[in-house]
Amino acid sequence: MSLVSILAALAVASEIASPRYTDCVQLVEADIELGRIAAQQWVNEGGGAEARHCLAQADLKAGFPKLAALRLEEIAQRKDAGDDYVRARLYDQAALSWLEAEEPDAAEKALNEALTLVPDSGELYLTAAKVYAAQNRWQDVINAVNTAEEAGFISAETYVLRGRGLYTLTSYERAAQDVVNALTIDPVNIDALVLRGDLAQAGVNIEVSLAEPGEE
Repeated sequence: MSLVSILAALAVASEIASPRYTDCVQLVEADIELGRIAAQQWVNEGGGAEARHCLAQADLKAGFPKLAALRLEEIAQRKDAGDDYVRARLYDQAALSWLEAEEPDAAEKALNEALTLVPDSGELYLTAAKVYAAQNRWQDVINAVNTAEEAGFISAETYVLRGRGLYTLTSYERAAQDVVNALTIDPVNIDALVLRGDLAQAGVNIEVSLAEPGEE
């Protein structure tokens, strides 16, 4: 799981962020040490969910994903965190942080909390695919990506995860299609290129036609 992608998810947690939250996040991005100190001070002043969320971002960027995950779960349980959708997103972000900490079982627990709050959110199944992949539950990965795709949510990363699951279950032709899907979105996706090589060794050669820059 990419730290950059987790931080990006954290950065869009609030639909409407206060100016201080924005300033806090920007300081964390600019100077992690000063940003973490400022975020902790804001928490100590009673800054509420936004302050704690900024501090969670600082924890994650400073290399403490487990601490960030615990903090995100704590925020999700607070009355001032927001509605069920916001709380589900917080649990979702906690799940991603647990994955960064290489604790997939804790990630699944956080994910299940999110799905309990918003069971029809297709977006959550993108995270579910990552969690199940970390547990080598490949049929569950395939099912999760199918659900996300049906709801209109997909990414190169999750196409690769489904492709890896299909490859593991020897559905090579379907795996090849997901390699094409992933490389169409991201032509230099390393995991997709690795899977392409694995499929070539299994006798499945994949040709991907991509538009030149500037072409539709």
